[in-house]
Amino acid sequence: MSTANAEGTTSRPATVVLDRDGTLLDFYEMFHRFVLDLHAEAGAVPPPREEIVSYPYWTSITSGDLCIGTVRVRDRVDDVVRHYMPHGTLYDGTVPMLTALAAAGARLVLVSSWIGTAQTRELLRAHRVESCFGAVLTRDDLAEATQSTPDAEVKVTLARRALDMAGHQPGDRLFVVGDTSADVTLGRRLDATVVGVRTGNGRMLPSGPPGGPDVLLPSAAALAPLVLDLPDPPECFL
Repeated sequence: MSTANAEGTTSRPATVVLDRDGTLLDFYEMFHRFVLDLHAEAGAVPPPREEIVSYPYWTSITSGDLCIGTVRVRDRVDDVVRHYMPHGTLYDGTVPMLTALAAAGARLVLVSSWIGTAQTRELLRAHRVESCFGAVLTRDDLAEATQSTPDAEVKVTLARRALDMAGHQPGDRLFVVGDTSADVTLGRRLDATVVGVRTGNGRMLPSGPPGGPDVLLPSAAALAPLVLDLPDPPECFL
């Protein structure tokens, strides 16, 4: 399906690859509660929330350096998605954005190099936007033998699969939206317009190419006018 811009002309169909964590999903409360519970198990006093949700704290987990009591946190970090997703929420304005894009005929796919396909679908269903997506894929959807594949390659593999599932065709407009350098890399690999957002870890993104996105938005809530090629975005999209 083609999309029509504000002047009534028909543009090529658009496909949008959306990152999950930090782009659509505000995961900070999920992560905060996970860390608090680990400290409670260990009988330890947790650091302030600001420290827990900071990027350096996250990297101390992914590096394997952080232990709470006898638990190496990296070994339990998948619990954040498996058990704490009900504490997550979609960022303000993303629901009307997704609804508007889907109603206009844009093809939407969600791709995450982390786990949690079922949990992600449940969250989207709770916000009544699951039907907006032509594909929702995470690392859960890879064969067991590929679970050690680096995140960047996982995302490329899943994105290409999602594009096929959504019916994306060569020549269709393609956008990749995310909050990290991995999303920028994905967009370059797919020859897409790369849209960065300042939510999640997006505050650390460079403001433009070559290392940064082609377009930088305050949040994914402002995405619809760009994809729909609206010269004068309605107030609800600003």
